[in-house]
Formats: sequence, C-alpha cells, structure tokens
Amino acid sequence: MVNNRGVVLIFALLLTLVLSSLLVALYLNAVSESLQANRHASSLRAFWLAEAGIATVKANPGLASASGTLGGINYAFSVTSPELVAGTSNYWIVTSTGTVTLPRLPSDLMISRTVVATIKTGDIDPSKFPYSIDTTVDLVVRGVAATIDEPFKENDDTINFANMFGVSKTTMEAGATHVYTDSNFENAPVDGITWVNVASGNTLVIAGELVGSGILVVNGDVHMSGTVDFSGIIYVIGSLMMTGNVTTNGSVVAESSATADTEVRGSVDINYDLSQIESALANVQLLSKQVVTWREQ
Repeated sequence: MVNNRGVVLIFALLLTLVLSSLLVALYLNAVSESLQANRHASSLRAFWLAEAGIATVKANPGLASASGTLGGINYAFSVTSPELVAGTSNYWIVTSTGTVTLPRLPSDLMISRTVVATIKTGDIDPSKFPYSIDTTVDLVVRGVAATIDEPFKENDDTINFANMFGVSKTTMEAGATHVYTDSNFENAPVDGITWVNVASGNTLVIAGELVGSGILVVNGDVHMSGTVDFSGIIYVIGSLMMTGNVTTNGSVVAESSATADTEVRGSVDINYDLSQIESALANVQLLSKQVVTWREQ
C-alpha cells in the first residue's frame, strides 16, 4: 500500500512537471506571437509613416526636407532633401523614412522602413508668354514717354490662365508665397508668387513704391500710378492701367472681361525678358507634383 502511494506521488509530480512545462511553453509561445504581431503592426505603421513623408512633400508648395509625427512622438517620419535626377529639370528623388519607437528596457526598440519615390514637378513653358504685354481688350498708349517692347498683342481671346501657367487659379492662390487683399497690399513683400484679391467694386491703386519679382497676380482691377519696378510676370484678372513711373522686365498679361481698355501712359517702360519669365515660372513648377515611380528601400 505504501509502495502504491509512492508511485502515485511520483506520477503526480511528473504530471505536474509536464503540465507546468506545457503551460510555460504555451505562455512563451503566446508572448512570442504577441511580440511578432506587435512588431508586424509597428512595421506596417512605419511604412505608412514613410508614405506620409512622401505625401507631405507632394502636398507642400516647395520641395524641401520635412519631418513630423503622427499619433505621438513615438511615430515619426523624416524626409531628406530631394535630389534632382541627372539630366532632367523636373524629376526629383525623394527618400522618406518612417520610424516607430517601442519603449523597452534596457533600451527602446526602433522599427524603421524607407520609401524612395520619384516626383515629377510641372513643366516650365515660357513660350506661353510670348509678348511684353498681352491683353484681351484694346491696348491704349498715350504720351511719348511710354515704351513697349515688340511684340505685344491686344484683343487676344486666347488668353487662358490654366493653359499659360499649367495650374488653375485656385491652385495658384493656394500655393502662393503671399496672399493679400487690396487693403493690406501696400508696402508688403512681393516675391515668389504673390496673389492679391481686390474686393468687388474696388480698384487696387499702387500709388507708392513697389519693387518686386516672380509672379504677381491681381485678381481685380489695378491702377499703377506710383513707382513700380518689377521683374517677372504680372497677370491681372481685371482692368489694367499704368500711369506712373513703371518699369517691367518679363511679361504683362491683362485678362479682362470688362470693356475698359488696357491703358498705358506716363513714364512706362515695358520690356520683354525671357530669362525673367523662366525664373518666374520656376515658382509655379513646384505647385504641380505627381509620383511617377515608387519603391521600398
């Protein structure tokens, strides 16, 4: 009887040991699967963070390095400065890395994934601006002090903003370096892309001094009666009058649905300058972007 009890005890101990081993194995397996699932989820999150970096560069007006977080400081993306593809003028290599940091002891675990994309920016077509001044209505020049380079064109019904710049007016305004109204435009910086909204029934009067470059879009009527020195493209969506001491180098376009003539008088010097047009259009190039190739590094 005693021997039987001893055998049962040994059997019970062996059974307990086996069951304990199985429980430990099941626990370790569950922990391992949980860690693997967590790492897989973190890897996917790192991938989408890298994608977010590409999207950030694509959405912003310029092309530059970028960084940020999504969902907390442990979920970050970083984009290096885009590199121009050799032999091209509008294809850029963008490298973005997404990183997920998992707090652990003795040190944090970092999971990263990197995406490399080729982004094509808009084309520059200076041939869309072939005139020193181009207007949809009559061009009226008064006085002997006004000089206008050849060629110029009046009553031009082919003027089309989107066709000339390659982007819509909405896109241009949204990506402008500066956006003003006729009430706060005076003495404001004018460079890159400058967009001015003129209130209905008002006229933007530039009576002081204006020195600027790039693209100046006036959405409304404008009267330049002061001293203006501008290099690039002036595009007026309304009536245009120049009566001051105005010098432009590039191209001037007046898209007017009104019957009012485009009037030039006074000391006005309108010069056609292809290099200034090309320089101005470089600002618009970055407003239009599309991803043409993509790969994970």
